[in-house]
Order: sequence, then structure tokens, then C-alpha cells
Amino acid sequence: MPTATPSAPGVADPARGPFCLEAEVLENRRIAPLSWILKLHAPQLAPAIRAGQFVNIHTSPSIVPLLRRPMSIHRVIHSGGSAHGFCVLYDVVGPGTRHLSLLKPGQRLDVLGPLGNEVTVPAGTRRAVLVAGGVGVGPIKIVAEHLQERGVRDITVCYGGRDADHIVPSEEAAPHGCRVMVTTDDGSAGRRGRVTDSLRELMAQGRLARGDYLFACGPVPMFRAVRDLLGPLGIECEAATEEYMGCGFGVCNGCPLRQRQPDGSLAYRLCCTDGCIFPLSTLVFDGDEAASQPVGCRP
Repeated sequence: MPTATPSAPGVADPARGPFCLEAEVLENRRIAPLSWILKLHAPQLAPAIRAGQFVNIHTSPSIVPLLRRPMSIHRVIHSGGSAHGFCVLYDVVGPGTRHLSLLKPGQRLDVLGPLGNEVTVPAGTRRAVLVAGGVGVGPIKIVAEHLQERGVRDITVCYGGRDADHIVPSEEAAPHGCRVMVTTDDGSAGRRGRVTDSLRELMAQGRLARGDYLFACGPVPMFRAVRDLLGPLGIECEAATEEYMGCGFGVCNGCPLRQRQPDGSLAYRLCCTDGCIFPLSTLVFDGDEAASQPVGCRP
């Protein structure tokens, strides 16, 4: 059995981790031209996972790449009523993920997690819309399953990508019972357009309004477009942000984000420990008018 030790100081509940351990590869399969799902056996880590969290994976035994890669948890694997493993969904884009794609069942992988905060679904939520751009589809399935466990039955996934090569099958993107609306920039899968086109369609149908739960994960241009569409309507959205990280637990300060505070000022927050989930309306991105304002240090 691999050993696992809590790896962050000040954790109130050791059972929640994070843990640093060697997880055993159960399955590693290609599900689309560029996308893979990696299933890992980690019976000590898996029960601690909450929807929206991530793991930091040492993708190669060599020094290339030197740093771990943060990856959203796609879903938790259960057997006999208990959690014993988890999955990540990844695209092959560099040396680290190329090495991941070569892993075979029985091999082991150095994993740190679970890390970050979790989604916050208001009590009484009856309808949800989940927005994914590209590999940002990674956490959609676990969030949708969490919503279903809370009794939410009306769940729509708005999923966009560059082209068909960047889209995974709907059954991999979301659990059974969810409506999946696919758009691609060139129309080679689903409809031609952007995820915001799907959101506008839902609004026109009366299937998206204030009080619904919204969650988004994807690139900054998608975040900005979704924020600018929903903001004037007073519709809130949680965003699972993506940043390069050195450690994943707040020591290196390598993953800062700018966030607007209640008093209107801007402050730096860390994606790994303050997030990775933030209210989308509070985030300030490069290119925003507010990005030129002075930014305060983290308290």
C-alpha cells in the first residue's frame, strides 16, 4: 500500500487532506483526438474530494517538466458505496501530458490533493447551468453529479470548443440526465458559435434567470464574455479558474489573481488556496478597464 501523509500545515481535519501519495493507474484511455481520461486508485485521497477541487500531479519522473501540473478532478470512482479513486480529464499539449498519455494500468503517479475550495450551491437550487470551454470541461461532471445528489434535476451544460477535435463525447462531459449544448468555432461539432450563444438561447427560452446556479470553467476570453453577458442581468456565476502553479498550497505565491473587494478596491488572491473557485463577477482580467487600478497585497 502507498503511504500518504497530510502535506499542508494548519489543516483542521487530517481526513480531508491534502495528501501526497502514489496513486495507481487503473485506466488511461483516449476519448477524443486530443483528450484522455486517467483513472487513478487512491483510496485515502478519494473520500476527501469535494466538487470543484483539483489535484497537482507530477506528470513525469524526469525533471521535464519540473513542476507539477494542476488538474481538475473529473469525477470520483465509487465501489460498494465507498470512494476509492478519481479521474482527471486532460488534453495532450506538452511533454508532461504526453508522458501522462503513455501511462499503463499498474503504474504509479505522484499526486498531491485534494486542493482548493469547493462549489457553493445555495439551498433550494432547482435549476443549474454549467459552462465549459475546451479542456475546462474537466470539472463539469463532478459538479453536475454533486448537483444531482442535492436534488437538482434541471441541469444544462453549455460546452464550447475550437473544433470537433477539441470536444469530448457528451457522455464524458456530463452525467446522464443533463442537457448538453455543444458549440464550436467552426461548426464541425454541434452548432457554430460560442458558449454565450447557448446562454442567450437559454435566456430566450426562460431556462436561465436570476436564482439559478451557474458554474463556469474555461479560458479567460470565455470568462470575460460570460461575465459581461450575465453581469448586467444580475446573474451570479462561480468560476473555476486555471493558473500555472508552483506548489498548489499557497507557499510559492505563483498563481495570483486580481479580485475586486466589497469596498471596490482590487487585491491579489491565490488561485490555489483562495480558489480555485471565485465569484466570476469579482474577477479582473488583463485587458479589463479595471486592470489598470492599483492592486493591494494579500492580507
